[in-house]
Amino acid sequence: MTSAQTSMPIEALRRSVHLVDAPTVHALQRSDRILLGLADADRPVCLPSEPANVLVAAGGGGGTSTMIRTIAAQALHHGAHVDILDIDIRRPSHTWAASLAGVQVHNRISDIHTFLIGMLDRLRHEYVTPGSWERRRILVIEHAERLLYGLRQHWALTQPDSQLDDAPGVEALSMLLAAGHHNNLQVVAGGTRSLPPHLGTSIGDVFATRVLAYAGQTLWTRVAPEVWPVPPYSVIPGRMHAVQFGRATRFQALYLTEPQARAWARGTVPREYR
Repeated sequence: MTSAQTSMPIEALRRSVHLVDAPTVHALQRSDRILLGLADADRPVCLPSEPANVLVAAGGGGGTSTMIRTIAAQALHHGAHVDILDIDIRRPSHTWAASLAGVQVHNRISDIHTFLIGMLDRLRHEYVTPGSWERRRILVIEHAERLLYGLRQHWALTQPDSQLDDAPGVEALSMLLAAGHHNNLQVVAGGTRSLPPHLGTSIGDVFATRVLAYAGQTLWTRVAPEVWPVPPYSVIPGRMHAVQFGRATRFQALYLTEPQARAWARGTVPREYR
Protein backbone atom coordinates (compact mmCIF):
# COMPACT_ATOMS: atom_id res chain seq x y z
CA MET A 1 0.00 0.00 0.00
CA THR A 2 1.46 3.39 -1.02
CA SER A 3 1.83 6.37 1.27
CA ALA A 4 -0.80 8.18 -0.79
CA GLN A 5 -3.25 5.39 -0.06
CA THR A 6 -2.48 5.32 3.65
CA SER A 7 -3.02 9.09 3.97
CA MET A 8 -6.36 9.09 2.15
CA PRO A 9 -8.96 10.68 4.47
CA ILE A 10 -11.88 8.54 5.55
CA GLU A 11 -15.24 10.25 5.28
CA ALA A 12 -17.40 9.75 8.38
CA LEU A 13 -21.03 10.48 7.58
CA ARG A 14 -24.06 9.46 9.57
CA ARG A 15 -26.55 7.18 7.86
CA SER A 16 -29.38 9.37 9.15
CA VAL A 17 -29.80 12.82 10.72
CA HIS A 18 -32.81 13.56 12.91
CA LEU A 19 -34.10 16.42 15.01
CA VAL A 20 -33.21 14.62 18.24
CA ASP A 21 -29.56 13.98 17.37
CA ALA A 22 -27.15 15.96 19.55
CA PRO A 23 -25.18 17.48 16.61
CA THR A 24 -28.49 18.58 15.05
CA VAL A 25 -29.60 20.22 18.30
CA HIS A 26 -26.26 21.99 18.56
CA ALA A 27 -26.38 23.22 14.96
CA LEU A 28 -29.95 24.51 15.27
CA GLN A 29 -29.29 26.28 18.57
CA ARG A 30 -26.13 28.11 17.55
CA SER A 31 -27.34 29.62 14.26
CA ASP A 32 -30.45 31.01 12.59
CA ARG A 33 -29.33 29.74 9.19
CA ILE A 34 -31.31 26.90 7.63
CA LEU A 35 -29.68 23.54 8.27
CA LEU A 36 -29.57 21.13 5.33
CA GLY A 37 -27.82 18.32 7.15
CA LEU A 38 -24.49 17.10 8.52
CA ALA A 39 -21.33 16.48 6.54
CA ASP A 40 -18.14 14.70 7.48
CA ALA A 41 -17.51 14.61 11.24
CA ASP A 42 -20.97 16.15 11.90
CA ARG A 43 -20.08 19.47 10.30
CA PRO A 44 -23.30 21.46 9.66
CA VAL A 45 -24.19 22.21 6.04
CA CYS A 46 -26.40 25.29 5.89
CA LEU A 47 -27.92 27.66 3.40
CA PRO A 48 -26.31 31.11 3.12
CA SER A 49 -27.70 33.69 5.51
CA GLU A 50 -28.83 35.95 2.64
CA PRO A 51 -32.03 35.12 0.69
CA ALA A 52 -30.35 33.21 -2.15
CA ASN A 53 -32.28 30.79 -4.38
CA VAL A 54 -32.14 27.02 -3.88
CA LEU A 55 -32.66 24.21 -6.40
CA VAL A 56 -33.26 20.68 -5.10
CA ALA A 57 -32.72 18.10 -7.85
CA ALA A 58 -33.24 14.39 -7.23
CA GLY A 59 -34.69 11.46 -9.06
CA GLY A 60 -37.93 9.77 -8.08
CA GLY A 61 -37.76 8.90 -4.39
CA GLY A 62 -34.54 10.86 -3.99
CA GLY A 63 -35.92 13.12 -1.27
CA THR A 64 -36.78 16.34 -3.13
CA SER A 65 -40.07 16.98 -1.31
CA THR A 66 -38.55 15.97 2.03
CA MET A 67 -35.67 18.42 1.63
CA ILE A 68 -38.04 21.21 0.59
CA ARG A 69 -40.21 20.43 3.65
CA THR A 70 -37.17 20.66 5.92
CA ILE A 71 -36.18 24.03 4.46
CA ALA A 72 -39.71 25.48 4.54
CA ALA A 73 -40.38 24.37 8.14
CA GLN A 74 -37.19 26.02 9.36
CA ALA A 75 -37.99 29.23 7.45
CA LEU A 76 -41.42 29.36 9.10
CA HIS A 77 -39.83 28.64 12.47
CA HIS A 78 -37.66 31.74 12.01
CA GLY A 79 -40.68 33.87 11.10
CA ALA A 80 -40.61 34.01 7.29
CA HIS A 81 -43.72 33.93 5.10
CA VAL A 82 -43.92 30.89 2.80
CA ASP A 83 -45.89 30.51 -0.44
CA ILE A 84 -46.17 26.93 -1.72
CA LEU A 85 -46.83 26.38 -5.43
CA ASP A 86 -47.91 22.77 -5.99
CA ILE A 87 -50.25 21.92 -8.86
CA ASP A 88 -50.51 18.24 -7.92
CA ILE A 89 -53.97 18.39 -6.34
CA ARG A 90 -54.40 14.61 -6.20
CA ARG A 91 -51.15 13.98 -4.32
CA PRO A 92 -50.02 17.27 -2.77
CA SER A 93 -46.54 17.12 -1.28
CA HIS A 94 -46.96 19.58 1.57
CA THR A 95 -50.13 18.75 3.48
CA TRP A 96 -48.08 19.28 6.67
CA ALA A 97 -48.29 23.03 6.02
CA ALA A 98 -52.09 23.20 5.68
CA SER A 99 -53.64 26.07 7.69
CA LEU A 100 -50.34 27.08 9.28
CA ALA A 101 -49.90 30.77 10.02
CA GLY A 102 -47.55 32.38 7.55
CA VAL A 103 -48.25 29.84 4.78
CA GLN A 104 -50.27 30.25 1.62
CA VAL A 105 -50.76 27.27 -0.71
CA HIS A 106 -51.43 27.82 -4.42
CA ASN A 107 -52.53 24.76 -6.41
CA ARG A 108 -54.59 26.08 -9.33
CA ILE A 109 -52.58 27.04 -12.40
CA SER A 110 -54.72 30.13 -13.08
CA ASP A 111 -54.18 31.35 -9.52
CA ILE A 112 -50.44 30.66 -9.72
CA HIS A 113 -50.24 32.63 -12.97
CA THR A 114 -51.95 35.61 -11.33
CA PHE A 115 -49.90 35.24 -8.15
CA LEU A 116 -46.54 35.29 -9.97
CA ILE A 117 -47.46 38.37 -11.99
CA GLY A 118 -48.65 40.05 -8.78
CA MET A 119 -45.40 39.17 -7.00
CA LEU A 120 -43.39 40.68 -9.85
CA ASP A 121 -45.46 43.86 -9.65
CA ARG A 122 -44.75 44.06 -5.90
CA LEU A 123 -41.07 43.50 -6.60
CA ARG A 124 -41.06 46.48 -8.93
CA HIS A 125 -42.94 48.86 -6.63
CA GLU A 126 -42.29 47.73 -3.04
CA TYR A 127 -38.65 47.60 -2.04
CA VAL A 128 -37.99 45.50 1.06
CA THR A 129 -34.55 45.83 2.59
CA PRO A 130 -33.05 42.37 3.18
CA GLY A 131 -32.81 41.83 6.90
CA SER A 132 -34.69 39.86 9.51
CA TRP A 133 -36.48 36.59 8.86
CA GLU A 134 -39.80 38.26 9.59
CA ARG A 135 -39.34 40.37 6.44
CA ARG A 136 -38.37 37.44 4.20
CA ARG A 137 -40.69 35.67 1.77
CA ILE A 138 -39.96 32.11 0.63
CA LEU A 139 -41.44 30.91 -2.65
CA VAL A 140 -41.55 27.10 -2.66
CA ILE A 141 -42.05 25.44 -6.05
CA GLU A 142 -42.86 21.75 -6.12
CA HIS A 143 -42.51 19.93 -9.49
CA ALA A 144 -40.93 22.91 -11.23
CA GLU A 145 -40.91 21.46 -14.75
CA ARG A 146 -44.58 20.53 -14.48
CA LEU A 147 -45.40 24.03 -13.27
CA LEU A 148 -43.62 25.68 -16.20
CA TYR A 149 -45.47 23.44 -18.64
CA GLY A 150 -48.76 24.24 -16.92
CA LEU A 151 -48.15 27.99 -17.09
CA ARG A 152 -47.41 27.82 -20.80
CA GLN A 153 -50.44 25.63 -21.47
CA HIS A 154 -52.67 27.95 -19.47
CA TRP A 155 -51.52 30.97 -21.48
CA ALA A 156 -51.87 29.14 -24.80
CA LEU A 157 -55.44 28.11 -23.96
CA THR A 158 -56.60 31.43 -22.54
CA GLN A 159 -54.73 33.70 -24.97
CA PRO A 160 -54.30 31.68 -28.19
CA ASP A 161 -53.64 34.81 -30.28
CA SER A 162 -50.88 36.13 -28.04
CA GLN A 163 -47.68 37.23 -29.81
CA LEU A 164 -45.55 37.06 -26.66
CA ASP A 165 -42.40 34.96 -26.74
CA ASP A 166 -43.33 33.18 -23.52
CA ALA A 167 -46.19 33.01 -21.03
CA PRO A 168 -46.29 36.02 -18.67
CA GLY A 169 -46.27 33.69 -15.66
CA VAL A 170 -43.01 32.11 -16.83
CA GLU A 171 -41.49 35.52 -17.55
CA ALA A 172 -42.54 36.72 -14.09
CA LEU A 173 -40.95 33.70 -12.44
CA SER A 174 -37.76 34.29 -14.41
CA MET A 175 -37.59 37.87 -13.13
CA LEU A 176 -38.32 36.79 -9.55
CA LEU A 177 -35.48 34.29 -9.76
CA ALA A 178 -33.12 36.91 -11.10
CA ALA A 179 -33.93 39.84 -8.85
CA GLY A 180 -36.03 38.59 -5.95
CA HIS A 181 -33.12 38.16 -3.55
CA HIS A 182 -32.50 41.90 -3.72
CA ASN A 183 -35.99 42.34 -2.27
CA ASN A 184 -35.84 39.63 0.42
CA LEU A 185 -37.56 37.05 -1.79
CA GLN A 186 -36.06 33.56 -1.92
CA VAL A 187 -37.09 30.77 -4.31
CA VAL A 188 -36.76 27.12 -3.24
CA ALA A 189 -37.55 24.93 -6.24
CA GLY A 190 -37.68 21.19 -6.75
CA GLY A 191 -36.87 19.75 -10.16
CA THR A 192 -34.28 17.94 -12.24
CA ARG A 193 -33.73 20.79 -14.69
CA SER A 194 -32.97 24.46 -14.29
CA LEU A 195 -35.80 26.96 -14.20
CA PRO A 196 -35.79 29.73 -16.82
CA PRO A 197 -32.59 31.79 -16.53
CA HIS A 198 -32.58 35.56 -16.80
CA LEU A 199 -30.80 37.11 -19.77
CA GLY A 200 -28.70 34.03 -20.39
CA THR A 201 -27.11 33.82 -16.93
CA SER A 202 -25.78 30.46 -15.77
CA ILE A 203 -27.69 28.20 -13.41
CA GLY A 204 -25.08 28.90 -10.72
CA ASP A 205 -25.89 32.60 -10.92
CA VAL A 206 -29.61 31.92 -10.44
CA PHE A 207 -29.32 29.25 -7.72
CA ALA A 208 -26.60 29.89 -5.15
CA THR A 209 -27.25 26.46 -3.63
CA ARG A 210 -28.08 23.32 -5.56
CA VAL A 211 -28.84 20.10 -3.70
CA LEU A 212 -28.50 16.85 -5.65
CA ALA A 213 -29.34 13.26 -4.79
CA TYR A 214 -29.15 10.07 -6.85
CA ALA A 215 -27.16 12.28 -9.18
CA GLY A 216 -25.79 10.65 -12.29
CA GLN A 217 -23.59 12.45 -14.78
CA THR A 218 -26.52 13.74 -16.87
CA LEU A 219 -28.13 15.44 -13.88
CA TRP A 220 -24.84 16.97 -12.77
CA THR A 221 -24.23 18.34 -16.25
CA ARG A 222 -27.61 20.08 -16.19
CA VAL A 223 -27.62 21.32 -12.62
CA ALA A 224 -23.97 21.71 -11.54
CA PRO A 225 -21.84 21.82 -14.70
CA GLU A 226 -18.96 23.60 -12.95
CA VAL A 227 -18.27 20.61 -10.66
CA TRP A 228 -15.92 18.04 -12.18
CA PRO A 229 -15.34 15.17 -11.82
CA VAL A 230 -18.87 14.15 -10.90
CA PRO A 231 -18.88 12.92 -7.27
CA PRO A 232 -19.96 9.32 -6.68
CA TYR A 233 -23.57 8.98 -5.62
CA SER A 234 -25.12 6.76 -3.00
CA VAL A 235 -28.36 4.83 -2.61
CA ILE A 236 -28.46 5.60 1.12
CA PRO A 237 -31.71 7.52 1.75
CA GLY A 238 -30.96 11.16 2.48
CA ARG A 239 -27.38 11.09 1.18
CA MET A 240 -26.96 14.24 -0.90
CA HIS A 241 -24.50 16.79 -2.25
CA ALA A 242 -24.76 20.55 -1.74
CA VAL A 243 -23.14 22.65 -4.46
CA GLN A 244 -22.16 26.09 -3.16
CA PHE A 245 -19.42 28.50 -4.20
CA GLY A 246 -18.24 26.20 -6.98
CA ARG A 247 -17.71 23.08 -4.88
CA ALA A 248 -19.74 20.06 -3.82
CA THR A 249 -20.12 18.91 -0.21
CA ARG A 250 -21.40 15.43 0.53
CA PHE A 251 -23.81 15.33 3.48
CA GLN A 252 -26.62 13.41 5.15
CA ALA A 253 -29.84 15.41 4.97
CA LEU A 254 -31.80 16.41 8.06
CA TYR A 255 -35.02 14.40 8.07
CA LEU A 256 -38.13 15.97 9.58
CA THR A 257 -41.29 13.91 9.70
CA GLU A 258 -44.48 15.75 8.72
CA PRO A 259 -45.59 16.14 12.38
CA GLN A 260 -42.11 17.38 13.32
CA ALA A 261 -42.06 19.85 10.42
CA ARG A 262 -45.50 21.16 11.37
CA ALA A 263 -44.56 21.56 15.02
CA TRP A 264 -41.22 23.17 14.21
CA ALA A 265 -42.87 25.58 11.76
CA ARG A 266 -45.34 26.67 14.45
CA GLY A 267 -42.49 27.48 16.79
CA THR A 268 -43.42 24.71 19.19
CA VAL A 269 -41.02 21.99 20.23
CA PRO A 270 -41.88 18.41 19.27
CA ARG A 271 -42.15 16.19 22.33
CA GLU A 272 -39.20 14.01 21.36
CA TYR A 273 -36.97 17.09 20.99
CA ARG A 274 -37.44 18.32 24.56
